[in-house]
Amino acid sequence: MSSKFQTLQRILPGCEAGDRAAWEAFLARYTPVVYALVDFYLPGRAREARAALWADALRSLSANHCEWLRGFDHQAEREFLVDLRAFFLETEAPALRPSQDTAQVPVPTLESVDALLKGLPLVQKEIVFFKLAGYSDATLERILLLPVAAIRKALEHVENHYGAVLDREGDSCSWPAAWLEVLHRARATRREDCPVRRVLIRILDGQTTGYEKSPTEEHMAHCLHCLESWVALREVNYLRRVTAPLPSADVKGFLSSLPMESPTSTSPLLFKRLFSR
Repeated sequence: MSSKFQTLQRILPGCEAGDRAAWEAFLARYTPVVYALVDFYLPGRAREARAALWADALRSLSANHCEWLRGFDHQAEREFLVDLRAFFLETEAPALRPSQDTAQVPVPTLESVDALLKGLPLVQKEIVFFKLAGYSDATLERILLLPVAAIRKALEHVENHYGAVLDREGDSCSWPAAWLEVLHRARATRREDCPVRRVLIRILDGQTTGYEKSPTEEHMAHCLHCLESWVALREVNYLRRVTAPLPSADVKGFLSSLPMESPTSTSPLLFKRLFSR
């Protein structure tokens, strides 16, 4: 990876300008995160299907002078990854999503999830939301930095409803069709008083005062849109931490899906725009 493209603030403008090294850095960093999302939300898909899905997503991201990519957050990596996750699950994952789920227990809906979470403290809501998605206790321990005993205690309220799903050991979504619809509908419930994502980042990093943290957490406890945003932020934060960069041989396989400027066409003005940010 070029030393010029070690940060998101360099990578994204470089990709938008068609710089090959920037796209190589983008692919090395973020392909593994997307693969992890496919493996979790669309379990059982072959590696070839996963790669083809990501290639389609790259073509969409880079179309019309990277119109989609330019609309993503450019300020911080975790915020950008929440945008990438939403884009991928909304626009690309449906191509491989089953038409219906085969789980034996009743599949969740936004209304049933809302009813199940009603009245629970925020931390408990977060744990239940992650568990309904399909994460194991062991993975939640790493995502939330909570002991397994605390996680299991938080699930007592919902054991009678979804015990078979909550007790699974692996990480995979039990009902891809229904759960992706829950996420889609939750994201669509944003209100004017919803806090910006930067506030959630500050809470996650422990950089807020009680005057900002308390009302934001109170809002999240009563807003499915913001709860989903918070869970998404914690999910991509974890995935970015545990995924290894994509090997360079695999990176090269995706470059043909992307618009590139030829080296001879790169102007001084382009370099000034790229490296003055």
